[in-house]
Amino acid sequence: VADPADTPEVTVLKENKAAALRRMVDALPEEHRTVVDLAYYHGKSVSEIGEILSIPVATVKTRMFYARKKLGEALKAAGHDRGWP
Repeated sequence: VADPADTPEVTVLKENKAAALRRMVDALPEEHRTVVDLAYYHGKSVSEIGEILSIPVATVKTRMFYARKKLGEALKAAGHDRGWP
């Protein structure tokens, strides 16, 4: 997310991390990638995702939990911290 207060260096760091994160999301198994994509890139709620995918809300939450866990591990392995610069 762009912030006018960011220095050019912080802007580049954010852009690089966002690109890396998108690659990591794309590498997730389809069931995890789909819920992350719908939630974070399309702004859908857990209940909306459940309706779209025809799965229970609890299943959406479980898939999100494991997707976030895998993304956190992938970020750490790639040398990124979990927060923004």
